[in-house]
Amino acid sequence: MKTLSALLIFSFLFVSCKKSALENTNEALPTGTIISSGSFTSNAHPTSGKASIITDAGGKTYLVIENLNSDNGPDLRIWFSPNTSGAPYQELGFLKAASGSFFYELNNSINYTTNNRVLIWCKQFSVLFGHAVLQ
Repeated sequence: MKTLSALLIFSFLFVSCKKSALENTNEALPTGTIISSGSFTSNAHPTSGKASIITDAGGKTYLVIENLNSDNGPDLRIWFSPNTSGAPYQELGFLKAASGSFFYELNNSINYTTNNRVLIWCKQFSVLFGHAVLQ
């Protein structure tokens, strides 16, 4: 009985993180010097694409996500973390799209050197969809 209950709960969480539909996007990406980059790896959901930290000629720093392909979810966020456990983390905000290319401007409070993992995290259900290690 316990096994069946655990299986039902896990199935609910797995399916629940697929409910919302994020729009596809392809923003004009900033250009400049690539500080670090890494490819997304799948965790609980298939995830692929590339994450890069880029500094432009004006000194602004960006997280650029290219060719992302992931499942949709109800509460997907972009986090920086030193690991893939979800704690500690620095949140950039909601994931802009489940597929496509887009960017986030970073402020000085984001420590992407120590927090060198970019997580796509379903906050509502505490599920890691995928991550990229910045090197």
